[in-house]
Amino acid sequence: MRSATAEQFAPVLRVHAAVLGDCTPAVDPEVARKRIAQGQVAYDALKMLASCGDLVPRFIRVLDAFEVAGFVSNSDRRAILDSELDVDDLVAGWFTGDRTPRDCRRRIARQAAIVIGNALLRAATTRVGAPSVWKTWTRVVCPCCGGSPDIALIERGAERTLICARCDAQWRSPRAGCLGCDIAESPGVARIANPQLGYVLVMCSACGRFLKERPRRGLDSLVVERAITAELDLAAEQRGLRI
Repeated sequence: MRSATAEQFAPVLRVHAAVLGDCTPAVDPEVARKRIAQGQVAYDALKMLASCGDLVPRFIRVLDAFEVAGFVSNSDRRAILDSELDVDDLVAGWFTGDRTPRDCRRRIARQAAIVIGNALLRAATTRVGAPSVWKTWTRVVCPCCGGSPDIALIERGAERTLICARCDAQWRSPRAGCLGCDIAESPGVARIANPQLGYVLVMCSACGRFLKERPRRGLDSLVVERAITAELDLAAEQRGLRI
């Protein structure tokens, strides 16, 4: 399943890489590193997105790639482009935690916006520097953009690596179980394994957060991983949970 999805996603991954390569987010690396050293996130994500210029041409390219990949029909793609969706609002809404739309076309539009937003913020984080810059980071939020992690990679020993849902920054966390609770394993934490996907969905009824865990080995492109696990996200959201 994973290899087939990765192959199908090839047109989307090419556009994602192109957006990542051609944007120039207004990050001052020196200032960003000083902020992290002081326990603050490196940059303001919404301001960073605004510094990357017009998002509409990129949105169109991603929708075109979705059509080539077979994720959207030509008629639906044209209907989305003919609608009055605000691409900036879609990207900003994804970053600030808007719920996944139930309407099929709006969901596709949101997915296209996520591809763009992720590429732009990932470019900004790349300019901040290598993960060694924030190796002493101890907060749950991302050291670069301030986003929440959506994936945890299980490491040897007691640590795991968290991956930011927005910019893909990775940082270590000694905690197990829910990241939102002060104790390692809240009594309300449920762990539901999905052997087919290779993930465990960690859900906390005490603070309403969820996280997807998996071993690092065999990890594919994060764009593909998130596409594969989209139904896990939706199932958690329908229970009223958030990352």
